[in-house]
Amino acid sequence: MNSAIRNRLLTILFVFGLGIYALLPSLRYGLMDENKKSNLSDEQVDYFESRSIKQGLDLKGGIYIVLEVDLPQLIDNLAKNKDNNFNQFLSELKGEYNTSSSDFFTVFESLADENELKLPRYFINYGKTKEQIITQLSLQSEDSIKRVIEIIQNRVDQFGVAEPTIQKQGNNRVIVELAGIEDPERARDLLQSTALLELMIVKNVESTNTIIRQIDSIMAASNANDNTQSDEINELFDSGSSSELGFSSLLISVGGNLAISSKDLSIFKDILSKDDVKQILEATNSTILTSDSSIKLVNEIGEEEEFYTLFHLFNNAELTGGVIEDAQMRLSQAGVTAGQAVVEVEMNSEGSREWARITGANINNRIAIVLDKKVHMAPVIRSQIFGGGTVIEGLDSIEEAEDIAIVLRAGALPVPVTIAEERTVGASLGADSISKGTLSMAIGLFLVVCFIVFFYKMSGLIASFSVMWTLILLLGVLALLEATLTLPGIAGLILTVGMSVDANVIIFERIKEELRNGKSVRSAIDSGYERAIRTIVDANLTTGIAAAVLYQYGSGPIKGFATVLFWGIIVSMFTAIIVTRFVFDFVTSSKNIEKLSI
Repeated sequence: MNSAIRNRLLTILFVFGLGIYALLPSLRYGLMDENKKSNLSDEQVDYFESRSIKQGLDLKGGIYIVLEVDLPQLIDNLAKNKDNNFNQFLSELKGEYNTSSSDFFTVFESLADENELKLPRYFINYGKTKEQIITQLSLQSEDSIKRVIEIIQNRVDQFGVAEPTIQKQGNNRVIVELAGIEDPERARDLLQSTALLELMIVKNVESTNTIIRQIDSIMAASNANDNTQSDEINELFDSGSSSELGFSSLLISVGGNLAISSKDLSIFKDILSKDDVKQILEATNSTILTSDSSIKLVNEIGEEEEFYTLFHLFNNAELTGGVIEDAQMRLSQAGVTAGQAVVEVEMNSEGSREWARITGANINNRIAIVLDKKVHMAPVIRSQIFGGGTVIEGLDSIEEAEDIAIVLRAGALPVPVTIAEERTVGASLGADSISKGTLSMAIGLFLVVCFIVFFYKMSGLIASFSVMWTLILLLGVLALLEATLTLPGIAGLILTVGMSVDANVIIFERIKEELRNGKSVRSAIDSGYERAIRTIVDANLTTGIAAAVLYQYGSGPIKGFATVLFWGIIVSMFTAIIVTRFVFDFVTSSKNIEKLSI
């Protein structure tokens, strides 16, 4: 064996060895049963999952969610100097947009014209004319969508989902595909959570009693007006409805706090939504929020009942989550909460200064930690706190603490999102997809091998060898890239088999042509490869350009297909031009072959 052939052999063996090494963890992990997987340590699981070929939603199962951005709420957030006319317009906008198929800002402009709404009054910061304002609001909408995608991406990455698909759809929707999710409910909560953290001062008892008496007065006046209706209509309502009960009658005292039964929450929300009640709350800079979790108490008839604690707070937040630098789940080490999950929050320098000022100015007052308009805890400030550290307690589980820490680190969504569509792909459906995809690839590969062996005899066997190694090397490359394999990816694998065979067919036909022209076997092989390479490169180059365009502008499954196709081109050219050429050169250099089986 001469040195040139030996060096080529070593190069090929190195590439093959690297491919097998990259693919081995995927094979080992895939062949394990569930019992063996459950016995693996966390480090072993991390090792196998990080080095194995990941499976997409269509193969592994998971959830497909379409999130819809609340654009009317975004408009509400951007508006200034809001009054009853604007609130009525916004209410009509929500109803019209939900029932219309038109673009949001088309509906917005049409309804503003219909209501003769003077947009500069409410959006003076965004322009002086209607056209300027709508243009700027549209840009703000696009920016909010981008921020939503970025924040959701950060949350999902920290949640630990491998290769999620997150992409924009239309003007106000975001598609999220999470493969292998075992707890869809937790994922939904994580995606929908606005994660708006606010630190708000709790008002004193006197202010709370005053606001309750004022709300009771409004309810009494409302009930008096209702009593003018006919007795026949009044009989339709139960005596325990909001039209008969005063606000204070819904409340009980629990450990120095006011609480309301879970069955009365709808009545409570109806009362707070009344215009007169809203005006009183705005005039007194007040808001009334409930606790995040409920407490269970035994009522007067001995039944267990759920209650939510109420908190009367100053409406303006003293500090928001924008100052948070880090948030981590920890297990409490001291006090009555020892062993319970808490979230330790660290603030930046600006937040630390503000936190020291707030705590210093409100000693012996309570401060509520509010996340998404739910109060998690309201401790008493005993002394001024320096350093910007605080702890969120009162969490139900470690998972809840971890999720809160994730959303606080990732940041708050600039606008609320709701789930517009959701589909769950079961693991059994994914397994069926894998089975049928693998079967189709095996059948296609078998037919291709039969074809090339029938037409090209021993040379066909060499081509079959190169096709097998093309698949092995391609799967190894996907494992090294930590790529995600989907059904379109499997289609890319099958296409790669065809491309690999196509390159060999071009070479073999060229060699046969040279042999018919009377050249020797050695000379025909050299000429065949030299003249076929240009055609093979041209064909694969154009396909590679198409794959690059698909990857750049496609998304999700399209990118997966493009990735497999691109690397399949490179690997198939290597095996068809380098590997098969080496086999021919090795055979013809060791023997003086006068006739080639082709």
